[in-house]
Amino acid sequence: MKRYSLHNPFLVVENGGDLSYGGNQNWSKSKTVQKCGCGAIGGTDLLLYLSLNKERCRTEVFKQAKDSNGILELEEYLQYVDYMRKRYLFLFPHFGMPGWVLAGGINRYLARYHTGLRATWGVRTRNLWNRISAMLSHDIPVILSIGPNFPFVWKKKKLTLYQKTGREGYIPVNEVCAHYVTVTEMDEVWLRVSSWGREYYINRLEYMNYVKKTSIPLVSNICYIRKG
Repeated sequence: MKRYSLHNPFLVVENGGDLSYGGNQNWSKSKTVQKCGCGAIGGTDLLLYLSLNKERCRTEVFKQAKDSNGILELEEYLQYVDYMRKRYLFLFPHFGMPGWVLAGGINRYLARYHTGLRATWGVRTRNLWNRISAMLSHDIPVILSIGPNFPFVWKKKKLTLYQKTGREGYIPVNEVCAHYVTVTEMDEVWLRVSSWGREYYINRLEYMNYVKKTSIPLVSNICYIRKG
């Protein structure tokens, strides 16, 4: 089975002796971040990973993390989140962060530090898996949106998140909508993702059915990053 994965371990935050898999919006003291800050977390995690693992993407913003080996202290990590959401990843209280705002903020950062990369929001549905595999093959995490229900945004139909229990076993453990996750690995059936500081899996077919029947590609898509 063909598998695409990041080339380096995804970032880890140490919190009270526990080690995370990426960031968690619930760590923040900000009620706005706790409620709708998944975009700020996803954007920060993406740019942190690039800074740690790509020479051309290393910037002064994350210079203290350079010697962390990808394991950050909670206080340091939250400082990065706070910095990014105030300067690049703007949140709208009670609403969150639309995909175009997320991509625009990431793109401003990438351009500001002359990384040679460019971010845009969304790809054609038929190209989705090819674009994700290309980004992972170039060692770039992929921010994926599980968008809101559309057009009936007040409805709460959700996509299932799974945890892996054995070599081939997956069990449903959570459900989400109107939420960003970060893809770190993909095979022909599953996406391995980071959300709330934990490792989950999304079934590719279930995701496509969710987009087709419950949401739309405009809001359920990826932040596509390529050479600028």
